[in-house]
Amino acid sequence: MDSLKTLIDQKKYDLVLKLTESSSATNDLFYRISAFIYLGKYEEALYVIQDNQKALESNLVSLINAHINLLCVLGRFDQARATLDYYANLPYQNQVVEETLRKMPEVIELEEKKQTTLRFYDDEQIENYLRSEKLEDVLIGLDIVRNRDVLSFLPLLQNLLVNHPHQMIRSYTLMLLVQKEVDRELKMKSINEIIEVNPKHLNPPFTSIVFNETIRLIDSEFKDPSLSQNATQLFSEYEMYLYPRSLKDAPKNLCAAFYIISRKYANSPLPNIKEYYDAMELNENEMNALIDKIEKILKDV
Repeated sequence: MDSLKTLIDQKKYDLVLKLTESSSATNDLFYRISAFIYLGKYEEALYVIQDNQKALESNLVSLINAHINLLCVLGRFDQARATLDYYANLPYQNQVVEETLRKMPEVIELEEKKQTTLRFYDDEQIENYLRSEKLEDVLIGLDIVRNRDVLSFLPLLQNLLVNHPHQMIRSYTLMLLVQKEVDRELKMKSINEIIEVNPKHLNPPFTSIVFNETIRLIDSEFKDPSLSQNATQLFSEYEMYLYPRSLKDAPKNLCAAFYIISRKYANSPLPNIKEYYDAMELNENEMNALIDKIEKILKDV
């Protein structure tokens, strides 16, 4: 239901809850879960999962992400691990599900460590996290700094923007500074180039016309809700990797590219991609180049 996605984007969460109150449609249930999460009503979101477990398993990637993250937010880490074991023992579905299952133990460990750390930390500990060679430590440090005076840690954050070897960490650091509206001229290594940025004058990621139009096309054009959710997740990772660079490709091309890629990830590749390009009136060479670029970036995420 496209209108529910629009209402979520418009932050009309109470209206989403009202419209989905008696619905048993899988997509509606996921929007209902999202609305509860945005409102901070995590227990209510869990009830939706518990009451509709089998129906929601038709989109296992989204369910695993939502269920495990909810349990972690609530500090129920043993339950999260037991729940992950349940999902891991379900019959094999596709590569995307397997990759999600593979990443989840690290997600649980990171969240448990973060919640423990947030109770007891000082500036020196935060600085150690930000200087760490471990990705999970740096992410913990960035989360802690979010609730502190960011300017006190600006030299370290500037160092991350330029010198951290992982583009996603550099992008997450910039996103934090954008959220905090830091009005400073800073340098950032964006992919393989040093650029000048002022966080206060940048838009947050996931807000551009191209991004939102592509998401709208994915929601409306994909016939398989699970494929749509997977494509949205992959597209969001791609956008975050490029940030603060703008998406240059047309939404139609991006939608088609992520349709092909998400089908490949789901072990259901298109039998004849050229016919698909012809039907969509897309240039084969341009699309192959775009898909190659996206896949190289996703391998680096």
